[in-house]
Amino acid sequence: MILVLAGTKDGREIAKKLSEKGLKVIATAVTEYGASLLEKGIEVLKGPLDEKGFIELIKNRGIEIVINATHPFAKEVSLNAINASVKMGSKYIRFERQNVDYKNAFVVKSFEEAAKACEKYDSIFLTIGSKNLEKFKYLWEAGKKVTVRVLPLSSVIKKCEELGLTPKDIIAMEGPFSVDLNYQMFKEKRAEVVVTKESGYVGGVLEKLEAAEMLGIPVILIERPSINYPVIIRDEEALIDVILRAGDV
Repeated sequence: MILVLAGTKDGREIAKKLSEKGLKVIATAVTEYGASLLEKGIEVLKGPLDEKGFIELIKNRGIEIVINATHPFAKEVSLNAINASVKMGSKYIRFERQNVDYKNAFVVKSFEEAAKACEKYDSIFLTIGSKNLEKFKYLWEAGKKVTVRVLPLSSVIKKCEELGLTPKDIIAMEGPFSVDLNYQMFKEKRAEVVVTKESGYVGGVLEKLEAAEMLGIPVILIERPSINYPVIIRDEEALIDVILRAGDV
C-alpha cells in the first residue's frame, strides 16, 4: 500500500497516476476542499495527521511507501511523516517541486523578515496564502495599503476579516494565475512590492516574477524551510518508475 500526502496539484497527479497503474493508493488532504480535488476512486483521508496519527495509519493499513508531495512550506506534516516512516520502517520519498530562477527577487528566510522588508513600502501585495497573514497585521494597522490574495473559502475570508482586513483588501480567487492576470491585479492595486513564497514552478512563482518585472516592482521571496529529507525525487515520471520498480505494493 502507498500513502500519498497529496496537498498539492503534484500530489493529486501522482496519486492518480499510481492508481491508474493498478497500485493500491491512499491519499491524504488536510481540507474538505483539497479532498474534493482528488480523482474519484482514490481513497482519501481528510484532516491533519500528527506523528502518532501517521504511525497508526502506517501500521493499520500496511503502508510500505510514503510519498510526501505536500507544499514546500508544509514543514510540520513533512517532519511528522518522516519520523513516523523511520519508526515504522516504511520507505519515504519526498517529491520536491523544481526551484525557480529567482535572481531578480529579494530573498528572505522567514515571514517575519518579509514583513520587515515591506515596511518601506506603502502599497503591498501579499500572495502568501492565509496561514501566516497575522505576521503582517501590524503593517495594515500602521496604515499601509495591504492587498491579500487568498483562496475563496469561507474560513479563509473569516480569518482575513478577523485580522482587520476589509473587502477592498481581499482578492479571493483560486489559481493558477497567468502572467497577464498577475500583471493586471498588481497594476490595479498599485502595488509597490509583491510578497510570495518559493513554491516552485507549479506554485506560480515564475508568473508573479514576470508580471512584477513588467511593472518594475520588486518581489520579496520567502525561502522554503530547510528539511533533511531522506530521499528527494524532482521528476514525476522518475518517481513513478521508482515506485513500479519497488515491487508489489
